[in-house]
Amino acid sequence: MTDSKTLDQRVVLVTGAAGDLGFAIVMRCRAAGAKVAVLDHAGNTLRARYPDNIDVLRIECDISDREQSRMAVERTVAHFGMLNALVNNAAVSTQRRRVADIPLDDWDRAIGVNLTGSWLMSRWAIPHLIAAGGGVILNIASQLGHVTARAGAAYSASKAALHSLTRTIAVDYASDNIRAVSLSPGAVMTSRLTDRYGNEEAVNAVLAPLHPLGRIGRPHEIAEAALFLLSDGASFITGSDLLADGGYTAV
Repeated sequence: MTDSKTLDQRVVLVTGAAGDLGFAIVMRCRAAGAKVAVLDHAGNTLRARYPDNIDVLRIECDISDREQSRMAVERTVAHFGMLNALVNNAAVSTQRRRVADIPLDDWDRAIGVNLTGSWLMSRWAIPHLIAAGGGVILNIASQLGHVTARAGAAYSASKAALHSLTRTIAVDYASDNIRAVSLSPGAVMTSRLTDRYGNEEAVNAVLAPLHPLGRIGRPHEIAEAALFLLSDGASFITGSDLLADGGYTAV
């Protein structure tokens, strides 16, 4: 486990923070000493996840909206005085359809949130990271950015593009002491999957055999990998993707 104070006093902004994976990342960063701004489009869920006794800055925001995303970054900096790291975790998955059958709105939403939203958040965050003397942009991608699945074109394409965006940010801003990295989980036991398949047993029956470890991931495992990439222990890692997929892409 990474040292408990590895992010001591650093300011981290996490998008998609109302979901299970975002919540795990937020709580791990807080345990490591970070000050955290939590951002999600689902305001009621965000407030339920982070009641007043959890010391975070809550921001309701649709990251695919130019002005909302800009204001979210500005509010974070105004509140904490700086920004040291951005975790682009927010994502949507759309109906599973073959390429020619994907509704145009579904395609636009997947690209708009998963890719354009991450670019917008990075665009607004980068000047503040530079002002802080450098920092980290961590994009939560997917093993499906490396491979694909039937009827999953919109999600896979958005995550593959996120890998590319990560590499370009790393190259463009290396001289400003900004690292850009991505983290690609395999299937992770979240409410998104249990809602889709019905319960954890059904999720495991379908997805666990696809992973050589014989199981799917848990949010805390991905959060631990995220913390490593945000920490000084990963200070020579940039422009790279870390697969935390239980061996999914190895076979």
